[in-house]
Amino acid sequence: MELRNVFVVGDSLFAETLIQLLGDSQTVSVIGTAPTPEDAIPKLKSQTPDAVIVAVADESIVAAFTPILIANPNLPIIHADLNTNQMQVITNQSIDARVSDLLAAIAALPKQDASKDENIKA
Repeated sequence: MELRNVFVVGDSLFAETLIQLLGDSQTVSVIGTAPTPEDAIPKLKSQTPDAVIVAVADESIVAAFTPILIANPNLPIIHADLNTNQMQVITNQSIDARVSDLLAAIAALPKQDASKDENIKA
């Protein structure tokens, strides 16, 4: 298996634990860290990670990684959210697609629960 290099952004216990877990992996190497996205930008100029992992619990920081995407448009950002136990992969890449590709992507989306909408309207 090919070794993947990642850069981790975060200054929480969650980020520290994630760094330790990734450090034990045979397939991932943590090549750098920064406490905030702003601190990551200059470090990423000298690093060549395959992805940046943003491991923060504060949802307001998510918008702050836009400068990382602008400075590194081909670099995927993985936002790991401890509160929801979910991950989101964010990229700034344009993808050529036909209308049929868009329709296929829409068809592959999970169907939304209409009962949730009724609760919101009430």
